[in-house]
Amino acid sequence: MVERGVSIMVSYPDLSSLSDNPTIGDFLALPNASYPFFWAWILGGIWIIITLSLYFSEKDRKTVESMLASMAIGCFAALILCVLGTIVGFVSLEIMIYALVFGIGIIAVWLFTTRKTS
Repeated sequence: MVERGVSIMVSYPDLSSLSDNPTIGDFLALPNASYPFFWAWILGGIWIIITLSLYFSEKDRKTVESMLASMAIGCFAALILCVLGTIVGFVSLEIMIYALVFGIGIIAVWLFTTRKTS
């Protein structure tokens, strides 16, 4: 492809890894072939959206807001999505381990720093 005298190289993912009867998991795993952490960035974006939406909804209600609690709840959701993605086969085990360590770390900090009100 040539645009204004500059050649642009376009690469397409290799479809030879698909079987004769590809499943949805096979198609969802295709971006990982070109960009190894594609789904990690998507999961990170989902985590940020959940965290910020929970934090600002608590802030709007004039309650005591806690960014750490919002982050922990976002981690629960991201970990569930990551486990489902690993089961289906489009999230690699390496990404799952990174998400598990990150998520469990934030959840543990949240659990150990919350005050019990009785």
